[in-house]
Amino acid sequence: MMEAMEKAQAQANRPGDERLSCDELQKQLVGVAQDPAFQAYVKAAGDAAQKDMAQMQAAQSEIPAKTAATVIASMVPGAAMGHMMASAAENQAKAAQGAARVQSRMADAQQMMAFMPQLMRGQRLIELATVRKCEWTAGLGAGVPPIPNR
Repeated sequence: MMEAMEKAQAQANRPGDERLSCDELQKQLVGVAQDPAFQAYVKAAGDAAQKDMAQMQAAQSEIPAKTAATVIASMVPGAAMGHMMASAAENQAKAAQGAARVQSRMADAQQMMAFMPQLMRGQRLIELATVRKCEWTAGLGAGVPPIPNR
């Protein structure tokens, strides 16, 4: 993964970059962002993030019911054992879900690595435009750390 990242950083610098005008820099950056494969990846990543948020919100809504069940199980003689076994089974299921989520994130990272050259090129274009003080960079925030020269 590091090797792919270093290769993408090296490819981000192109001969003649320093001579590009602000309009040319912006046109190239828009080209990077409008790549159909890149847009499809961004949409899929956004959809996955929304699904994850919905799952987290659903889990949050279960907390009061689980708390009440724990309180009741601790007060009713013999009920704690059944509750404890149910909790253990639930914890095993959650561990399996967590492992599946880790695998999914690793697959997402591998997929993102395919776009690393475009991302690094985009960063390089923004860096050059920021140094040139191009108007269109004013709304980009605090800036982008420069790509190290190699």
